Amino acid sequence: MGQAKNLMPVIIAVSMVSAIGGLVFNTMPLLLGAAGKEFGFTPEKLGSLSSNAGWGYLIGTITAPFWVDRVNWKLAAFLFASFAIGTFLFISQAPPTSMIWSFAVYGFACALAIGLATRVLADMPDLERAYGTRLSVELWSIAAFLYVLPVYFIAKNGFAGAMIGMAIFTGLLGLGAFLFPKRETTSDKISYPKWSDASRAWIMIGLFLIYLLVNVALFFFLAVIAEGFNPSEKEIGLMFLVLKWLGGGAGAVGAIIGMRAGFKLPHFLALAILLIGVAGLWLAPNFKVFMVSSWVWEFGFTLGCLYATTAITRFDPSKKLVVLVPATFGISMVLGGVIGGRLLGSGGAAPLYLAVAIGGVLPALYIFLSRNNHNEMAVNDA
Repeated sequence: MGQAKNLMPVIIAVSMVSAIGGLVFNTMPLLLGAAGKEFGFTPEKLGSLSSNAGWGYLIGTITAPFWVDRVNWKLAAFLFASFAIGTFLFISQAPPTSMIWSFAVYGFACALAIGLATRVLADMPDLERAYGTRLSVELWSIAAFLYVLPVYFIAKNGFAGAMIGMAIFTGLLGLGAFLFPKRETTSDKISYPKWSDASRAWIMIGLFLIYLLVNVALFFFLAVIAEGFNPSEKEIGLMFLVLKWLGGGAGAVGAIIGMRAGFKLPHFLALAILLIGVAGLWLAPNFKVFMVSSWVWEFGFTLGCLYATTAITRFDPSKKLVVLVPATFGISMVLGGVIGGRLLGSGGAAPLYLAVAIGGVLPALYIFLSRNNHNEMAVNDA
């Protein structure tokens, strides 16, 4: 890709397309609420919709290594954004009976966009800046959209309005395709890297999956746990609004820090912040403490995601395994609710908090025990 003097506009543009993939996770509560109200779907039916979206997303991401280096990146960005827009417009007019498979296509469309963008960012010279900027652009833009979606689209036109709003927002994000780098396609055989070539990256993906499963489980049930403090709807809204903005802030902080703090130290800083947040949630005597602790937890969680992603990229000479990072989010969407529900049912929130703490320690511990090959870091950042 070359050492351009100023890659930030390109990084932001790629991050905009990546944010299309973030829609499937972050808008799901509002979409399910609109679908349930308009079509009278049962909780079980709504659960099937979200699960199918997760499966579609998972299929799209796990197949990415087989096509991501065979396509023209710039053209693919336009095609994937257009596909997502068309999917949302179709769903807005689709009958309730087709929602199950429509949501699977919705998840698949989002996966294509984020899979492509994740791979493109892997070729940037400063991985922390690239992936940190991606997180900030994704979370801040989606947070703004989540504020507009229920007021201007769902309130006026219900579920159809929600999907039309999604199409419009996706069109805005898709403008980032204009600054996508051009890449020549290759006819070489494309596959996942072998274990012998990228064993540390494969291990890190496995540990990151555990990290995501327990943290997403906590995110899914955060409002449920908070109900024990009898908060008002306004307080709950404030908690989640700031939660997303702080997640974006964590991406910006990670981008600024970059490699200045070395390779290992940032992982431990993220872990420390996450554990402080979890401890605050666990010991909170009232909702205000719980709310502030959730913000601390989110900040540490997002930093952990950023640094795990860069570690996977650095541990993999082929730079293809990083496209499986979105796949781990897909798995966590499918299984996170199940895990959270069972842990909460087994003894309240304490088992879930303990699982989050253990899941947070595992990747940081592996980074601590891994060899710190500075030459490898330099090669992968070149």
